[in-house]
Amino acid sequence: MSETFIRWDVHNLLPRGTAVIAEPPPAGESVRQGPAWRTVPCPTLAFNPLPGDPLPSPERFDLAAEFLTRHRVEAVLVEYLDFADRWFDFLRSRNVRVWLRGHGVDFSARLTEARWRNAYLRYSDAAGIVVPSNFAASALVTLGLPANRVHVVRYSVDVPPSMPARAPTETVRCTMVGRLVAKKAPMLTLDAFRRAARHDPRLELHIVGDGPLMEVVRSYLVEHELAERVHLHGRLSHARTLTMIRSSDILLHHAITSPTDGDTEGQPLVILEAMAVGVPPISTRHAGIPEVVIDRHNGRLVTERDVRSMAESIVELSGNRAERCRLGASAQRTIREHHSHQLARRTLLGLLEISETSTRVRAEVP
Repeated sequence: MSETFIRWDVHNLLPRGTAVIAEPPPAGESVRQGPAWRTVPCPTLAFNPLPGDPLPSPERFDLAAEFLTRHRVEAVLVEYLDFADRWFDFLRSRNVRVWLRGHGVDFSARLTEARWRNAYLRYSDAAGIVVPSNFAASALVTLGLPANRVHVVRYSVDVPPSMPARAPTETVRCTMVGRLVAKKAPMLTLDAFRRAARHDPRLELHIVGDGPLMEVVRSYLVEHELAERVHLHGRLSHARTLTMIRSSDILLHHAITSPTDGDTEGQPLVILEAMAVGVPPISTRHAGIPEVVIDRHNGRLVTERDVRSMAESIVELSGNRAERCRLGASAQRTIREHHSHQLARRTLLGLLEISETSTRVRAEVP
């Protein structure tokens, strides 16, 4: 309910033509923060979270059926493939087109478990499945889902009409944004930054995000005497996070495959958001990232866990403002041409077979 891409789907995909069915988990950030669409004037059926997260009851299915009928819903887009398992058979029994949208953990970690692989094979009967990268599409086709049912629709972000002006400063500011979890590899990012900072005293790092690895991060900063050069901002609002990104010279995003459960990134929005404002990313050859970031064309890529190469890339870009500007300009062109809201919206509505002027609505089920 709090994910940026879900918020965009609810707010912008079909304004005044979207209804929302929300079944939140019993705990988690989305419940604490409240629904992302609370300020949106659209029909909403929101169920209360239940301890243990049981399957939907017959009463909930009845309420959902009445809701779909009352609002004349013709297409349903279910956010996350694993969540769709709870509602798929019910939705298939209704007179609606059922589309599923995958985002990351649902087409990576989940595919390591036989229970989910078997559940996903039922999705051959869906109208279609939307994923953010060719990497994700390949994983689902390899599983056995029909290739003609799997569609790549890349995430989209706001693109300013021109490159934001950046005056030279005495510092070179790197920013890392994301939850402090295994697949975001904050410790590898810190290791690479520490190595780079030994070569360039102007470097500073700002970390936006929180998570289970926060205390490990704090201990590392103390151990390596980095507290004055690495600034922890915790979790910020989306608007404040974008402000942090715009004031950066380099974005650091060392994504890896989680060693514990195989979880991977989908298509990190923070990379797209940085590129959209001309901030070059240094990231990894991981999942769908190389489909966006082309090494030495619009950013830098290193192999997962190669902190030495990441440190070298940081040093090279920190010492070459002209190269940062060149990569940033190319990065913004990439986003404008392939990741605009207009392109994503047109593509999604076309797949869902919904006219922008439709008087019917599409239900959003996150």
